[in-house]
Amino acid sequence: MPAIGDGGVYPIFLKLEGRRVLVVGAGSVAERKIAALVSAKARVDVVAPKATEAVRRLASEGAVDWRARSFDEGDVEGAWLVVAATGDGGVQRRVAEAASARQTFVIAVDDVAHATAYSGAIVARPPFTVAISSSGETPALTRLVREIIEDVLPPDDWVERAKAIRARWIAAGTPPGDRFGQLVSELAARSRV
Repeated sequence: MPAIGDGGVYPIFLKLEGRRVLVVGAGSVAERKIAALVSAKARVDVVAPKATEAVRRLASEGAVDWRARSFDEGDVEGAWLVVAATGDGGVQRRVAEAASARQTFVIAVDDVAHATAYSGAIVARPPFTVAISSSGETPALTRLVREIIEDVLPPDDWVERAKAIRARWIAAGTPPGDRFGQLVSELAARSRV
């Protein structure tokens, strides 16, 4: 069986809809993380003395709860996930310690030493989501790999074709072991047309 991950890292997708996520920091890097969490329908709490215009706008629209103050260890209470994106090593350490004490995972942006989780570069082509991670070691290379994958993914109509083929298999009682080869053959034949 092939190994999954490296160095004790296990890839996972989190269902965050309606769940509280704490973001410490509200600068430009945190802004991107906040936007992604809002898209995931998480209940996002932001703690930072200052915020970008985009974060302030999200707060005024009610999409996030922004507390314009410094981090307090109690902020972590009840969070399913914490994102530390401050650029201040001391704050990052305090956030990581508070999260660890509560057995809560923390994504520490550009701070591998204080991270217990890593976010990845995302390719989203519903119903597929592909995440690429270098465990925080080479973010720029991770982005490049994401762009390469985006370029080589099959066209959107393949999903609809695959759904129709699957419906046929189910109706015909095609054994699961026979399906993959048929899918490849049929999609390849239709691509040449």
